[in-house]
Amino acid sequence: MSLAGRQLSSQRATLRGFAQQSSALHSRPLTCRRQLSLQVPLARNCTDARLAQDTSGTAPSKHHEKEAILLQRYKAHDAAITATLVLQDAGDTKEIVTASLDKSLALWRLQDTSLPDASPSTSGVSEVVRLSPDGAPIFSLVADSHALGDSHNQVFCGNLAKSVVAWEPPDSHLIPKVHLNSHTGWVRALATSRRWLFSCSCNFLCQWDMARAVPRKVNEVKLFTGDIQGLCTGRDKVFACTSKGAIRAWNIGKKGELSEAGAREKAHKDRVTAILWHKNFLYSVSYDGCIKMWDGTNLELVMEVENAHDGQRIQCGAIAPDGFLYTGGDDKLVRRWRLGSLVPSEADALFCHNYNVRSLSAGQHDLLVSGDSSGEIAIWQV
Repeated sequence: MSLAGRQLSSQRATLRGFAQQSSALHSRPLTCRRQLSLQVPLARNCTDARLAQDTSGTAPSKHHEKEAILLQRYKAHDAAITATLVLQDAGDTKEIVTASLDKSLALWRLQDTSLPDASPSTSGVSEVVRLSPDGAPIFSLVADSHALGDSHNQVFCGNLAKSVVAWEPPDSHLIPKVHLNSHTGWVRALATSRRWLFSCSCNFLCQWDMARAVPRKVNEVKLFTGDIQGLCTGRDKVFACTSKGAIRAWNIGKKGELSEAGAREKAHKDRVTAILWHKNFLYSVSYDGCIKMWDGTNLELVMEVENAHDGQRIQCGAIAPDGFLYTGGDDKLVRRWRLGSLVPSEADALFCHNYNVRSLSAGQHDLLVSGDSSGEIAIWQV
């Protein structure tokens, strides 16, 4: 039977059933629970199968896949979550940054679940500090991996006021001198590579040198069509995705110079909401409901999954250290896919949200954070 003939049937559970389960969840303590199993389409191989061998070796076999554990579900903000960032995910320090359309920026601390007296049912999340910075709401967050000295990384924040500002959690204020202006619109995405910070607004990509206390703008690239929706970096390249369905790439030279490295103007049929890099491959998700995997060297399509969220829009994605790509969509679910093949996980989809999943962020150890359009966040152990 052909691959198309083996497409899985549409999901049988209705979203009304999900809402009933969610109401029941609120009436008892949050504990580890098995999620409803949802059927999804299989990935379609688009090129030489040898390209689809992810070299990470981190994805478990189907016989050893673990269920994600819901550690906490929390009403973090009064409006939609716009960005999340796992700031610390090691040892006894687990910290999360969230931003929202309610114009606030918050730092959260989670009890370490590896401690002898910790369990999913007793793990707690506490608010460390909350800011209402000028220029909010914040739409993008990225940790400054180039920062040295402090236990906490400096965090860059892209805002509505056409600026990138900086924050050193848990300070109760932003760094006064850092205001990276000259953007043409609100700053939708941020990414870093070595000493370089990349930001985008409208159809402009900006490059900043983080070697200085106040980063200096060193380059700007203008796209002819489509506003930039997302950024990522990998192997001395920076990638951008656009509202017109395009993906573009630039090489980053030793001195930071940018040179075009390829483009796919019709990568998706609709807005590309996120792109992610992992081990020589680029992953993209879109309003068209598709997940696609690209060869990072030439942007050749390797694998794709159509109707990945039952035909609904995909809003966000994150790559977690357990070897899976996580995606969130308008079906209120977080789904996971094996890196290198886009085969759906044998374990069940992650369900706890009553609203569209707008933001995902993964840590370096076992933490995943999802945020929805109501301002609620869920913290998962994966």
